[in-house]
Amino acid sequence: MTSSQMKDNKKKLIKFNQEKNFENLMEVILAFRVNALQIAPELRKSFVYELLKVDIFCIEESKDNTFVIDLLAYHAYNLRHATLSLISIISSTFKGVEYLLTNGCSIIEKVIDVSYLHYY
Repeated sequence: MTSSQMKDNKKKLIKFNQEKNFENLMEVILAFRVNALQIAPELRKSFVYELLKVDIFCIEESKDNTFVIDLLAYHAYNLRHATLSLISIISSTFKGVEYLLTNGCSIIEKVIDVSYLHYY
């Protein structure tokens, strides 16, 4: 997945989120996940850094964590699972963890909240 494709998919994520189009949201998020898993492990870090560069979760662009929190708050189980998977891939690098913590711990708190609700 090239940088321009990532940017295009980010635009789709924003559009589908505004439209509350869960099926298409999930499809785009899963495309990122599939691409990350298909890349050789030694190149995966570069893929994650490219996700951060395009600000895939609009964390730096919006100065808050609303976008990713919204994705995790939807009642569509498959969408939350796909979002958690992408967060997991991003958090596999130090820069990814820094990115997720850019505006505080609310993303991590929501991940714990969603995980807790899912298992209990």
